[in-house]
Amino acid sequence: MTIRQLEIKQSNKYPFCLDKVLNGTQDFRWRSRDNGGHCGVLAGHHIHVRQSGNVLEYYSDQDQDLNSFLYSYFRLDDDLDDIYAYLSSRDQKIADLIAKYPSTRIMRQPDPWECMAAFICSTRNPPPGIFGMVERIVEKIGNRVCLNREVRYAFPTPERVLEEEGKLEKLELGLKRVPNIVAASKRIRDGELDLGKLAQPDVCYNEAKRQLMACKGVGPKIADCIALFSLDKMNAFPVDSRVRTAVKAYYSVPGLEKKSLESIDRAIAKWAQDLFGPYAGYANQFLYTSS
Repeated sequence: MTIRQLEIKQSNKYPFCLDKVLNGTQDFRWRSRDNGGHCGVLAGHHIHVRQSGNVLEYYSDQDQDLNSFLYSYFRLDDDLDDIYAYLSSRDQKIADLIAKYPSTRIMRQPDPWECMAAFICSTRNPPPGIFGMVERIVEKIGNRVCLNREVRYAFPTPERVLEEEGKLEKLELGLKRVPNIVAASKRIRDGELDLGKLAQPDVCYNEAKRQLMACKGVGPKIADCIALFSLDKMNAFPVDSRVRTAVKAYYSVPGLEKKSLESIDRAIAKWAQDLFGPYAGYANQFLYTSS
């Protein structure tokens, strides 16, 4: 198996840290390894990766050169110096959080469908719980991908989900998660939802979110997570309990006195997008990390 290398051209101010990037809050398919590296499954590739200084060393089940793939996944094309300078100029509190958590990054997940299904599992569920549910799904109906005798499973396609709906129902994931994943699979199969098209730059954030929320079980927070982490909508601003707590602690945002959480979260998202503009998603990650 060939060990390949990907050079990280990183900012001196904002160093890339693999451990912090793969901390389980964006992509739930990664496991830590005893050698300090990580193993994961990305778009059907079983990958082992570790960081050595400014280099990512990796190998995969298909023994392929995945440099371009990983470069995109880790968003190494983002100019963090410019992005974080912009955010810092907009708000001092975010500037302070950038200085405190300089390795914060967003990833560009290669399979929006897997991202969507994982975040459908996120309702009232912490990251370890999401990881467990996703692993149960893939172990039940995903295809085996082996690397050095280590068996993992690729995430099933929407068509496979529909073929094996009965097996998923036996997993008892709760909160209508399986019916919601099945409903999303049907929309994709029937051409009512084209996630690849939503990822294109000519499809605006509002339109992408509208189409995502037309799916059963996909509310504003889940739609924003999908848009931010897999559809390149960097102005998406997911509001969960952690982000809500951070905003309430740091800011006086109009609308926080409202009674319903839906109204409060809508007010927070509008405030953040007005303030942070095209990089609201990055500001979101700093607020999430701080809480």
